[in-house]
Amino acid sequence: MDTYWFEAIGTRWSISTDKEVLTNEVKTSISDWLKDFEKRFSRFIETSEVNAFRHSVAGTYEISNEFLTLLERAEYLKKVTGGAFDPAVAQILEQAGYDAEYSLTPKEGGADSNLAEWHLDNDRLVINGGISFDLGGIGKGYAIDMVSEIIKRNGVCHYIIDAGGDIFATTKSDGRPWRIAIEYPGHPEKAAGIVELNNQAVAVSDIFKRKWRNWHHIVDAKSKLPTDTIIGASAVANTAFDADSMTSVLFLADVNVYKKVAEDLVSSYLLFNSDGTCGKSSDWAGELFCKVI
Repeated sequence: MDTYWFEAIGTRWSISTDKEVLTNEVKTSISDWLKDFEKRFSRFIETSEVNAFRHSVAGTYEISNEFLTLLERAEYLKKVTGGAFDPAVAQILEQAGYDAEYSLTPKEGGADSNLAEWHLDNDRLVINGGISFDLGGIGKGYAIDMVSEIIKRNGVCHYIIDAGGDIFATTKSDGRPWRIAIEYPGHPEKAAGIVELNNQAVAVSDIFKRKWRNWHHIVDAKSKLPTDTIIGASAVANTAFDADSMTSVLFLADVNVYKKVAEDLVSSYLLFNSDGTCGKSSDWAGELFCKVI
């Protein structure tokens, strides 16, 4: 087993290959792509694309193809969550202290009661005024998939990518799946279950890893407050982009839409309640060590 460890887009990554090796050229390609992705789509970088319209007037604007892909998914999630998922929450997160300096100190005066409005008109962005975007909940999954494509293009067939607990895995060289432990939210030493990945991804999210004062990083755009429905979620899908998106839905959507979204994203899911119990989709295939209700 050969493992490449590195830091990128604010998280710890590892890429392990089974009976194959990532060349230095492939490692450089991965690093360069992730640096460019962060430069373009981090809200902590003033010159990024997600901050390009921070001081813009109302109007219709051209955006890059990659930004369009990300916002198309964001628009879908905004629709299925009834507006609770909205990357325009960037302004709320900044006001709460989750800013470029990671001050974790709420700003005086409180957040603007009205989020900036946006939508897509074919391949263009329409805004009603200055806006910045936070692509948390979809961006890392997308990045994992793009890194996977780089690896595949370079002839490596059996690997597992772990980006801060969000994972994509092919199979092992002998065809067996990779077995992955699902961390219990808030207890990194405790496994809540095990899933087997076979050219699939698993995403995990909880309210503890980015938590400060009375805030955490998953914010309901309608209430403008951190979500308090569940403490953690996990999803398995064919792509990390879809798995990442599904976990966002579990935190922010009404339970009545879970099944439809899971069908759209070809995903199964697991959620964690504050009382220690779990909920799951009927097709969740992994082992579970928590009480299912």
